[in-house]
Amino acid sequence: MADVRPFRALRYDEAAAGPLGSLLAPPYDVIDDDERRALLARSPYNACHLILPEVPYAQVRTLLDGWTAGGVLRREEAPVLIAWTQHFTLADGTARERRTLLAAVGLEPYEARVVRPHERTHAGPREDRLRLTREVRTNLSPVFGLYPDPRGAAWTAARVGGSPYAELADPEGTVHRFHLVSDPAATEAVAAALADRWILIADGHHRYETALAYRRERREAEGPGRERAYDRVLMGLTALDDPGLVVLPTHRLLPRWPEGPVDGLAARRVDGLDALLEDLAVAPADAPAFGLVRRDGHDLVTGEPDPSASPAQRLDVAVLEQRVLVPHLGADQAQLAHDGALGYTKDAREAAAEVEAGRIGAAVIMRPIPKPAVAAVAEAGETMPQKSTYFFPKLLSGVAFNPLDD
Repeated sequence: MADVRPFRALRYDEAAAGPLGSLLAPPYDVIDDDERRALLARSPYNACHLILPEVPYAQVRTLLDGWTAGGVLRREEAPVLIAWTQHFTLADGTARERRTLLAAVGLEPYEARVVRPHERTHAGPREDRLRLTREVRTNLSPVFGLYPDPRGAAWTAARVGGSPYAELADPEGTVHRFHLVSDPAATEAVAAALADRWILIADGHHRYETALAYRRERREAEGPGRERAYDRVLMGLTALDDPGLVVLPTHRLLPRWPEGPVDGLAARRVDGLDALLEDLAVAPADAPAFGLVRRDGHDLVTGEPDPSASPAQRLDVAVLEQRVLVPHLGADQAQLAHDGALGYTKDAREAAAEVEAGRIGAAVIMRPIPKPAVAAVAEAGETMPQKSTYFFPKLLSGVAFNPLDD
């Protein structure tokens, strides 16, 4: 099913470009204006100059070609995989390590069920990334994909060992280590281990759909023929069963909360945010639950389980949308966010502080979605509202680029 191959990675040469830590950037869609300015100032070769450039997209190709001609970027002579570990500590002090293989994955339409989405997307970001891809003809950032592998066969097949070729700590304290996997026997073993697996997109739905659209355009222009580089997309692959795979919640910020009771939901007053978080942590997993913070206090909001609901309909974020946002605020989460009537944060204390400061009327504190629930939604062919999941840490842009011209 999944077609996972090594690729001739285009990588920074630190001797010419400077330390890798000054060159990498988060995914473009999580970079705010302040961070963008800081990244652009950090190095003239920071990946942000490519993914969120100051110049028009038509000039980014010239920039990329100049970096390559000047030795800032160098192309691997032979195809490789990149084995990437991320060591981090959660807020509760738990240390984790997540293992990812960076590879070129064959593009498949969602209907084939080989690569599966779990969130809805919007046309605007897709068109923006497509305009950039047309100019640079390169995958600048990886899609983040998850695959079922309870025995860890793919990572074992890569035979990762020895010293990393690069190591760095990012501003959030995550330590990244990178190994090249160049032995053809190892890369073929990885491909074989993943050949009968499906891949769930954890992050980067817009980038994947952009790659599909770009392939369609190139094929229409060039006609059928042998496989081309643009028939694949750069993807970081992590096992769903990896102990380091962490899904964090994304909390909702609202200008107001409906007055009076909400059908199918009950609210119980609790004594402060800490108590609310504790109650959420032990609330039954098979029934909807979320926290509500308003100026007049904190409530645990719960409902009864619905055995007839689909995997997506059972999610707390879906219950919030179906029972509160659409009937009482007039739109789903995507439309409310577009209209500026819904915001997001991954920090529950930040959400509560926004309410206390009077900048919003209510904060909805969400539970993390369990990994099996994410997989169940994808297995059922359903999608979640945007910002339902926050996979931490993010995969950085700039570890490797994937040129799409043969």
